[in-house]
Amino acid sequence: MNAILICPADRPPLGELSSRAPLVTCPLLGRTLIDLWIEALATGGAQRVLVLATDRPNRVRAHIGDGRRWGVQVEVLPTAHEYTVEEARARFSAPGTPWAGAGITLIDHLPGQPALPLLDSYASWFAAQRAWLPAALTPGRIGVREVQPGIWAGLRAEISPRARLRAPVWIGDYVRIGADAEIGPSAILDDRVVVETGARVVESIVGPDTFVGRFVSIERSLAHGSLLVNWHTQSSVEVPDPILLADLRTRPVNRLRPTFLGRALAAAALVITVPAAIGVVGLSLLRGEAPWQLRLGLRSQPAGRRSLHDTFAYYELTGAQNWLRRWPQFWNVVRGDMCWIGNRPLRPTQALALANDFERLWLTAPVGMISLADAQGCPDGVSEESIAHASYYAVHAGAAINTSILTRALLRAAMVWPVRGQRRKEAPVALQDLATRQEL
Repeated sequence: MNAILICPADRPPLGELSSRAPLVTCPLLGRTLIDLWIEALATGGAQRVLVLATDRPNRVRAHIGDGRRWGVQVEVLPTAHEYTVEEARARFSAPGTPWAGAGITLIDHLPGQPALPLLDSYASWFAAQRAWLPAALTPGRIGVREVQPGIWAGLRAEISPRARLRAPVWIGDYVRIGADAEIGPSAILDDRVVVETGARVVESIVGPDTFVGRFVSIERSLAHGSLLVNWHTQSSVEVPDPILLADLRTRPVNRLRPTFLGRALAAAALVITVPAAIGVVGLSLLRGEAPWQLRLGLRSQPAGRRSLHDTFAYYELTGAQNWLRRWPQFWNVVRGDMCWIGNRPLRPTQALALANDFERLWLTAPVGMISLADAQGCPDGVSEESIAHASYYAVHAGAAINTSILTRALLRAAMVWPVRGQRRKEAPVALQDLATRQEL
């Protein structure tokens, strides 16, 4: 049994979707439209499938491959225009041709739903998928289960017990739903979606690898990365703030490296301030303290990824405070491990304590010797205030804010004595004395 599939060309009503990828390869319930059709044909006994592709056929061919994963032979043929079923039958399925007698389908609907057009508008795109939910458990899906009547969850989906789910709801693979989130009715969360605490998704589709921030409400819309389309009004907008809505896959890590000028200035500062550093090291030795402390910091990382192995070493002077405590880190700037301005490096154990994607924005900014928290006078370490400053900087990093941070940090450094006073050592208390105090 042979079959011919006609891929639709561009559809102006779905311009935002088709501008990103051919419509047949757009995400759809964890698959794509072409995936679902080839799977349906393979299940029905098809052995060879000819795909007529007008819109970016090379991308269609790269997505499908040779059809081996479905157990069929697939051939992708580029065409100059979108064929009608009659035109395709006359050219490819006539008697005596290699595809004679093949069934021909224009894939403008989901398998088994010819009465529900998929590509007429964003509203039809949503309505067809919502109606197809009960049939979405195809034989090729692994790990999908119906956790409640009308609520399907994919492989390794993490759903907070405090989340409120109202059928019908589709939750894809590796989806994370935070506490007090409201999902449904009629909500579709594609694979690897992250929905933060208190967010709301109703009568909407959230595309794969999309981050939905805290207390964000998505209703009657399609969210794909930072793109938000209201299927009811056909309006669309690119959300500029990744704290609200973001593409976890394509949002790049801000791995800025020091420029040659930045490294040269760091080397000059290292040399000029050597006498002060030597004095602090000598003072620490006189006090019987280790002159410096070794730290292990994580490098900047892409959003949605948390690796505890990409680390580097840096030092701090024990007997100093303020800028002089970080004097050895001038060398890290020279080496390229740090920038002048960025978020302070976190130890792996500190990174593990970051509870959600908003807090983990800390790791997406470049690692710096001076941070926004320093400019605001926050103490070293991880606190709610320092997390807020780090996440803000990760989103708004740029030349203007870097200049402001550097100016304010230098003013603060000039007003604080850089040498730390000697720590008072309390005399050890004998166990007998301690017992006497407890009796008193």
